[in-house]
Amino acid sequence: MPGIAVLGAQWGDEGKGKIVHLLSKNADMAVRFNGGTNAGHTVVFNPDQADQAGESEFRFHLIPSGALHPNCVGVLGNGMVIEPFALAAELRQLSEQLGQAPRIWISQNAHMILPYHPIVERLEGATSELDTTAKGIGPAYRDKTARHGIRTCELRSPGRFQELLAQNLARERAIFPDSQELQELDPAKLTEQILAATDGMRDRLTDTSLLINRALDEGRAVVFEGAQGCLLDIDFGTYPYVTSSSATIGGVGVGAGVSPRRLERVIGVAKAYATRVGAGPFPTEETEALGRRLREQGHEYGTTTGRPRRCGWLDLVALRYAVRLNGLTELALTKLDVLSGLDQLQVTVAYRREGERLTEFPTTLEELSACEPSYQSLPGWSERLESCRSFSDLPPSAQRYVRFIEEQLELPVGTISVGPSFHDTIRIAGG
Repeated sequence: MPGIAVLGAQWGDEGKGKIVHLLSKNADMAVRFNGGTNAGHTVVFNPDQADQAGESEFRFHLIPSGALHPNCVGVLGNGMVIEPFALAAELRQLSEQLGQAPRIWISQNAHMILPYHPIVERLEGATSELDTTAKGIGPAYRDKTARHGIRTCELRSPGRFQELLAQNLARERAIFPDSQELQELDPAKLTEQILAATDGMRDRLTDTSLLINRALDEGRAVVFEGAQGCLLDIDFGTYPYVTSSSATIGGVGVGAGVSPRRLERVIGVAKAYATRVGAGPFPTEETEALGRRLREQGHEYGTTTGRPRRCGWLDLVALRYAVRLNGLTELALTKLDVLSGLDQLQVTVAYRREGERLTEFPTTLEELSACEPSYQSLPGWSERLESCRSFSDLPPSAQRYVRFIEEQLELPVGTISVGPSFHDTIRIAGG
C-alpha cells in the first residue's frame, strides 16, 4: 500500500481520523496536506492493548492521526497553516496520553497562523458571516497568497522572524487603527514566546516533499490525511461557504509536494447520513425531530468548536460529485450504527429544481440553494450494530443499504464503521 489518500467526501466531519488511524497501523508515514486548527479528528483506542479495554479518546487538530502508531511518522505538509502554540500544546497532550512524544516532521515551507490572524478575522466580521471556526485560517492563507505570509523556516532566524512579524503587524494596524488588541501585540515579545513554544520542534523542520517522495521511492506505505471535505474545497465546494485550502485530491499535490499519480488508492470517507457545520446550502437537512435524533445519537458536535452540526439524510448526488472530482477508488462508510432504530431510511438519488430532475451536483450557490431532494425509501433496522465484525453480521436491511449505495455510486464500500472504537469496524471488498 505505497500511497493512499483519505479524503472527506461530504462537508467534513466524516470520521477521517479513525479511518486514517486504521490504515496507518501498518504504514510508515501519515501526512496532513491541508488546513490547520480548523480540523478536528478523533480516534478512540488503547495503544497498549489489542482489545477495547481501557480505551482512550485522542483528539487531533494538526498532527496526523496515524502518528499514534509508534511505527508511523507524522508529517505536516507545506499546504497546512500551522499555529505554533496549538502544535506545542497538542504535542504535550499526546505525549502525556501516549507516554512518549509522537514522531513528526514539519514542512519548512508551511505558513504559520500567528496571534494577529484570529484578531483580523474577528475584526473583518468573516466569522459571523461565514460561520467559521475563528481560528485565523482564512487570513493566514490570504497572507500566503498575497506573499507576505511567514513560513516555519523563518523560525531558524529569530531576527528575520521578528522583522517580518513587525512588518505584518504594522500592515494590520494601518488597516484597523482602532484595534486595541492589535496595538497590544509586541513583535519582540511575540518572537520570544513563539521561539520558546517551538523549541525542540525547529530541528524537525525539513523539506517534507523530498522526505515523502523518498519514502514512496523506497516502497514505504504512506497515508495522506485530508482535512475538511470535498464540498468545502476552496475551488469545488459551495463557495463562499467553504474552507481556505484544497480539500480534494488536488490538495495532495499542492499541499504535500507529491504527484497524485503516486497514489494507488483514493478513499472517500462518508457518513451513512449527512451533516454540515455552519452556514451554506444543505439540500437534505432535517430541522425537526429526525435532525435532532441524528445529532444526539451521532454525537454531532464539532471537535474543534463544539458547535452542533446540522443533520440530514444521505445525499448520493453530492457523493457522486465527490467520486468524480477525486477519482475515488472506494468508500469508507462511517456511523452506520447511528441509523439503527429507524423504520424507514431516505436516500437522495436526485434533486428537483423548478420542475427539472437533476442527477449532477450544481456548482453555483444559487442553483444548489434552489434544489430539493428526491428521495428513495429503504427499510431500516432495529438491531444495534456495535458488535458486528463482518458484513454478514449486519442485519439484512443494513446490508441492503450498503449495497444500494455501492450500486448507485458504482463504487465499492471497503470499510464500515459501526462505533467509535478502533475495533468497531468491518473491512470488506479489499478495504
